[in-house]
Amino acid sequence: MDQHLKIAKEIAQEAGVVMTQYFELGMRHTFKDDHSPLTKADELIQELVTSRLSEAYPEHSLIGEEGTQMKESNSAWVFDPIDGTAAFLRGVPTNVFSLALVEDGVPVLGVVYDPYMKRLYSAVRGQGAFLNNLPITNSSHTDLSRSYIATDGHRGFKDMTLFDRARDAHVRCLSYSSTVYASMMVASGQLQGVVLPLGNPWDSAAAKVIVEEAGGVTSDVHGNDQRYDTRTGGFVCAGSSEYHAKLLSLIAPSV
Repeated sequence: MDQHLKIAKEIAQEAGVVMTQYFELGMRHTFKDDHSPLTKADELIQELVTSRLSEAYPEHSLIGEEGTQMKESNSAWVFDPIDGTAAFLRGVPTNVFSLALVEDGVPVLGVVYDPYMKRLYSAVRGQGAFLNNLPITNSSHTDLSRSYIATDGHRGFKDMTLFDRARDAHVRCLSYSSTVYASMMVASGQLQGVVLPLGNPWDSAAAKVIVEEAGGVTSDVHGNDQRYDTRTGGFVCAGSSEYHAKLLSLIAPSV
């Protein structure tokens, strides 16, 4: 696993070079069929990751936001070239590169890179979570009151009553345009929770293993475990099991 982690970190930093080169306000972009934006940087990083991983692990499946290569293997690399493209396009540095190794549907290695602040998050199942090779842990805050969570705005919720309940419970709701970026803030103790009502595996595979190795809890929006090599049932992560249970109750009527 050490060699896997070494290669994943190298790829993350190479992707970060592309991100910083193309990071500028008003970047030209197109829209995909799902109406989400696509930039040249997304495409270049997709090509970079596909090339590097295909060479190193020709037998593994590759599941990326901009393309997938499935093999007859229980191992898959799941990645998002730029998680938070909307922020990237607008010159807001809350976007990251995300890469996970998933075995039999379970993330066993995760690397997330924020090239603007030079923050490299990493975790291997059973070995703890790290930020620039220093151990990190989640927040010990367990009450909803005076806590901070991140959501992807209103997208994917059945209704907007979640935000009324959050207000009444004195929960501050933030949005970073990147579930993975926000999840790293949970992993490092700066946020208490993250809610993504709908999702794909690249939205949360790396986040899952890093948050859990930092001492946190993850699930789908109904509190269930799930596979991370196929479409997911959303993603909820929290710094503790107690806060996770309270967060699930808070969002339940809206998911």
